[in-house]
Amino acid sequence: MAARQISLLKAFGSLLLGAAIGFVGVLLHNAFPPFGIILAILTIAVGINFAGQLFGFRKYKIISAVAWIAVALRAGSYGQSHEILIISNTNGNIFLLGGLLVATIFALKKV
Repeated sequence: MAARQISLLKAFGSLLLGAAIGFVGVLLHNAFPPFGIILAILTIAVGINFAGQLFGFRKYKIISAVAWIAVALRAGSYGQSHEILIISNTNGNIFLLGGLLVATIFALKKV
């Protein structure tokens, strides 16, 4: 495979990993208080750090963080039938703001 194709595959894998991290965090943040929010934030930190170790560069950690942000923002906005997965309670606010902080810190940290 050419180097460009491998780079695109790594970017796509990083995107999928970030989306999976976001999905797991959305499911965990309101479950089993207060352990769910702690597990959700830890999942973000470990997952984004893992993306950097798996794919080797900081840019893939940033792609994972952006994918996490996209999933979290979509889950925090109203859908077609007015459902919302991240509600504006303490856990939801901690998940969005704390997760954004953790995702930014771990995405910009050196590999």
